[in-house]
Amino acid sequence: MKRTLRTAGLALLFLAVSLAAALLAAVLLRLPAADLPIVALLLAAAGGGGGLLALLLVRPAVLGRLGGVRAQLAGASLIGSLLLLGMMLAGARAMFLSGHDLSLLLTMLVFAAILSVGFGLLCARMLADRIERVRAGTARIAAGDLESEVPVEGHDEIAGLAEDFNRMSRALGAAAEREREMEKTRRDLIAAVSHDLRTPLASTRALIEAVADGVAEDPQTEERYLSSARRELAHLSRLVDDLFELARIDAGVLQLTLEEASLHDMISDTISSFQPQAASRGVSLVGEVSGGVDPVLINPPRLQRVLHNLLSNALRHTPVDGTIALRATPQGEEVRVEVSDTGEGIAPEDLPRVFERSFRVERSRTRRADDDPGAGLGLAIAKGLIEAHGGTMDVDSDSGRGSRFSFTLRRA
Repeated sequence: MKRTLRTAGLALLFLAVSLAAALLAAVLLRLPAADLPIVALLLAAAGGGGGLLALLLVRPAVLGRLGGVRAQLAGASLIGSLLLLGMMLAGARAMFLSGHDLSLLLTMLVFAAILSVGFGLLCARMLADRIERVRAGTARIAAGDLESEVPVEGHDEIAGLAEDFNRMSRALGAAAEREREMEKTRRDLIAAVSHDLRTPLASTRALIEAVADGVAEDPQTEERYLSSARRELAHLSRLVDDLFELARIDAGVLQLTLEEASLHDMISDTISSFQPQAASRGVSLVGEVSGGVDPVLINPPRLQRVLHNLLSNALRHTPVDGTIALRATPQGEEVRVEVSDTGEGIAPEDLPRVFERSFRVERSRTRRADDDPGAGLGLAIAKGLIEAHGGTMDVDSDSGRGSRFSFTLRRA
């Protein structure tokens, strides 16, 4: 109802403007003043009646029965021509034209009306063809061709529709590609986790069965078997914790409570806890904290896990006599923390994937035989935890010279 009233109001406004323009033209053309009221009444009656008829006919419920765009535009041209013809007939009767003059006028009007319908059909054909190409593109997308695009012709609304369609198609193609990559990552993660779950379970089961069957004949052997079983169970527990943490990160439900804390103290404690392990591997571990770093807004347990993951990763890939440095420097409203090593570095083609789930770059980096391989989740979890802190994590590497993992934290 509102739409109908708005259309009627616009039509009346257009009729009033047209009538005013016509009367102004009559005055400029020096039409006798005595004829102006009659001309105004004639134009108002013919225009109002014709306009009302046009409003009734061009409604979608009426005009849509004619068929497609071609028929509708041709019908609109025909309606306009009939309106013009009716007005000219009314004007001819008012002017008392002779029969000869009236016949000539009607002949010209019929010819002009046919030309108008013809031009309408030509225009409708071009518009309909462009619309049909967009429609064919939507059919291709519905059939599964998500990267289908349509040609952009002209600068009108249909061209804008074609551009929007192409943007949508590219977005759908990119989304499908991301979905395929995520599905591949999911399959790789399941395969890696299945292997890493099966290995400690099988080892633990074998050790426990050996103890139960009396294979360990002396207390020392039995203690060694049980100690190995405890290590395997601890590894299994860490893997389950990693999976749980990663699931919360991926689901977007990980919300951290941040508090003001000393980054200097946390880095110092982390260096101290890793010193024995680094010394046993012949690796030098150093820490550098610039002034003005503290305090920072962090969740201490989660940030401790980030530092643990990064340092554990660096230790796994740093050879004997290598160096691992943990640095923190202020950068405006943020603090930048960097963990660098002097290992073999990461191949350039692997750099974009180091934070993917279950992705390992073992072929290009040094590892010890007694390292715990894990499931390749440590870096993914570290990145997710830093992003939950409102920071970012990046990696840089020089082949043969080492790698640098860095992240940002907000200062309090």
